[in-house]
Amino acid sequence: MAPKLKLTYFNMEGAAEKVRLALKLGGLEFEDDRIDFANWPAFKSTTPYGQVPLLTIDDKPPVTQSFAMLRYVGRLSGLFPEDLTLALQVDEICGLQDDFARAISPSMYVAMRPQVFGYPEDLPEAERKTLQAKMRASLMADGGDVPRFLGYFEAILAKNGTGYFCGSTATIADCTMLPAFRMLKSGRLDGIPTTVLDAYPNITAFVDRMHELPAIKAHYAK
Repeated sequence: MAPKLKLTYFNMEGAAEKVRLALKLGGLEFEDDRIDFANWPAFKSTTPYGQVPLLTIDDKPPVTQSFAMLRYVGRLSGLFPEDLTLALQVDEICGLQDDFARAISPSMYVAMRPQVFGYPEDLPEAERKTLQAKMRASLMADGGDVPRFLGYFEAILAKNGTGYFCGSTATIADCTMLPAFRMLKSGRLDGIPTTVLDAYPNITAFVDRMHELPAIKAHYAK
């Protein structure tokens, strides 16, 4: 009997989206519990570590860490390979995407929490935007982290040759990569154009392929 699942996160894609996609693609029923930002301060104190997403299984105490949830859902649904070599490749790709996210995240948070990066907490808004713009320009420059990582992902897809990142069918690696590419080309990251993926035909084809999978297509049609 399948467990009762509830995934709790904000009403946005973010860190939970890869888990949502795996649940949808794996055909698992779950409660998509989305909390309002206005309720976060009160809700935060009820979480194990002051963070979301949370995955509640059979009404037991919730678990944290989105990649742990992703692997759990992958094993439940068959999206995490049983073959150890393929599983290792999936984990490698998930880790590489996490490296990419960490390379980009300072440019996202410096405007929100400049004190974390050694700047005054009361740094004027204009200076925050200037810092962010410099970081984004560095990320996008030749040899910067955006073209560097996109080059890695393009090469992985080309080498695998199936349209997916690992093996011949979708895995949790693909569920990890799609939200990353969606965010990158969303236009919400100032300094990173919506055309950022256009120079990478395998990535572009991958994004299109994933969006055409019935479960994914239905998810984003809402």
